[in-house]
This record gives sequence, structure tokens and C-alpha cells, in this order.
Amino acid sequence: MDEKIQVLGLEIDNLSVKDAMKCIVDYMGTEPVNVVEMVTMHTLGKFQQDEQASTIFQSFDLALASDKGILEAAGVTEERRLREVDELLIIKMVMRYLHKNNAKVFLLAENVADLEKMKGYIQEDYANIQLVETATLEENAVSDDMLLNLMNGAEVECILSALSSPIEEQFIYRNKSLVNARVWLGFGDLLDEMRKQKNIFQKVKEFVLRQILKREMAKKGENA
Repeated sequence: MDEKIQVLGLEIDNLSVKDAMKCIVDYMGTEPVNVVEMVTMHTLGKFQQDEQASTIFQSFDLALASDKGILEAAGVTEERRLREVDELLIIKMVMRYLHKNNAKVFLLAENVADLEKMKGYIQEDYANIQLVETATLEENAVSDDMLLNLMNGAEVECILSALSSPIEEQFIYRNKSLVNARVWLGFGDLLDEMRKQKNIFQKVKEFVLRQILKREMAKKGENA
């Protein structure tokens, strides 16, 4: 399997979840900060309109597809790879790793509403992750210095970012050399997508259980 694929003129890492996790775990033990970004078709569309953001993106340490349409556009047909991407498996594995290792994390979002959704999801499903500090661009719009002071003062291992493109690329370009963390994880809105998937699964599960309960009650009524 090629380690890089070309989509819309951009290079994206085509790694299995196992190999991508190996890279991320290695990054967690090294300095300076390594940038890992998850890429969607929507993100790629924005890069077509913003050449600077596209150039910055290509300098990131690891760029991983989070939309199987990206792999399909590059001619990737391996079923396992398509399924891994479709199920957002790399994000789930990263979150489990941070949870298992009680990682100290800084949570960054564009606005308070997004931040609260991310916090709720992490605290419910990955409670061992230490959310040492959180911030939004909405609250710190005056300058990057305020955010950097919060990030570096928190002394975290990982920045977990929900910034959209090209806001994320521009912020990293301006400040990467000043960030004191091991890994910057650019997940965009994918944690919220995972939260929605979980809620849908829970609703389906509850529906199935209700149907089973109805059948059992009907059988008891027939046998009464």
C-alpha cells in the first residue's frame, strides 16, 4: 500500500490505523509539537479556494483522511481501509489512547457551544483524559498571545482542536514554534460527528430492546 495518496493536488497519508497510531504514539514522546490533522472532503474543497492554507497543510506531520470519499477518489479500493475511515476508527483509537494514559489535554474550539459539546462527550466516554484547560477563539479573539499563554501555562501533552479550515492552518502557521505540547490533533467537528453516531446507535439499540420487550410481553399474554 502506498503511504501517500494524491487528491485534488494534495498529498494525504494513506496509513492503516495501526501505522497511524504508531506515528502518533511516537509523537507523544518527542518535541517539538507535531501536527496531526484529519481531512474531510469539505476541508479539501476549502483548500481549493485558499492556496496559503493548502501550502500550510502540506507542512503538517501527518494528514489522515476521515472521509472514505477521499480514498475512493484516489483509487483506494481495499475494503478494510475504507471501513476504518468510514467508522472514524483512528479518532476512536487516539481517544482511547489518551484515556488509557490519563493524558493532559488542552481543548480548543471556535465557540462556547462547540466547546461544551466536546467537553461533554469526552467527560462521558473518556473520563480519564485530563482536560487541564479549555478555550475558544470566541472568548480570545483579541490576539493569539492570550491563547498561547493558556496553552503553555497548562503544561499539557496534547492540544485537541475543533477549529475549522482555514482557521486552524493559519493559527498553526503563526504559532507552531511557540506551542509547548507534544501533539496538536486537528479533529475539526469529527468528535461531534462521533457523538451523533453514538446517539443514533443508542436510539437503534433502545428501539430493538423495546421490540424484544413487546414480543416477550405478547408471548406472556398469549400463554396467560
